[in-house]
Amino acid sequence: MRLFLRLLFFVFFLPATLLAQSYEELVEQSATFIEENNLETAAQTLQKAMSLDPANEHNPVLLLNLGILQRQLGLLDDAYISFTASIANNPMPALVLHNRASLLCEMERFNEAMEDYNSLIRLYPDDVEAYYRRGLLFLEQHDRVRAEADFNMSEQIEPNNLYTRLSKALIYKLDDNWDAAEKIYTSLIESDQQQVDPSFYINRAECYVNTGQIFRASADLRVIENSQANNPYFYFLRGRVRFEQFDKIAAQADFKKAGELGYDATLLEAWLKKTEK
Repeated sequence: MRLFLRLLFFVFFLPATLLAQSYEELVEQSATFIEENNLETAAQTLQKAMSLDPANEHNPVLLLNLGILQRQLGLLDDAYISFTASIANNPMPALVLHNRASLLCEMERFNEAMEDYNSLIRLYPDDVEAYYRRGLLFLEQHDRVRAEADFNMSEQIEPNNLYTRLSKALIYKLDDNWDAAEKIYTSLIESDQQQVDPSFYINRAECYVNTGQIFRASADLRVIENSQANNPYFYFLRGRVRFEQFDKIAAQADFKKAGELGYDATLLEAWLKKTEK
């Protein structure tokens, strides 16, 4: 995060001699606070910098960073305001729209998120990620035809793109072709990435569960368990794994935890009944 902020600072900011020193210092201080994982103070520092010079042409970049910090702090409404204010005159409008659309999905404001992805695709017709994200929203609306149309556009634009591959894996899952989906997630996990997205492991674990490879599913879930404390699907999936391992008590605890975090109650009820037999 600090590198991102510094990169924006040096690319888009004027030389320090042309800026008020206090403004520059506050931006630098915010980067230091981010490096120290002191996100609340970093956000306050950015706000102070902008309040010192409200008309500064570089404030849209700071607003983008502020919105990212606020989202990490759980201040979703504030983050939405920051992203919205950041769009005007921002040198990276696509990045702002992606952040705001993702935030709106987190806030379950799906219609507004759809509008942002529509704007992205209209303005940047080769944005593969936007097609993938909009396709996911179409699936939420049970509109597989339009979802597949977006996924196919990703294929046409860039067949080897990450989001194109994720689109393929998702279609395989919808068709219960778990083996084919597992191969895609395995290739993503084994690719040369410094930090593998935890969602790749949880999706591969899902594939393993549905192909009866419980030991492998358990291994994948152990890799990511420290990062999934608030993910209801993680607990549901681990509950299924533990049930298959004949540990009904642990499975029941996981299903109940998934329920506490908001997982589908009807689906959980069926699995909880299995643990009581």
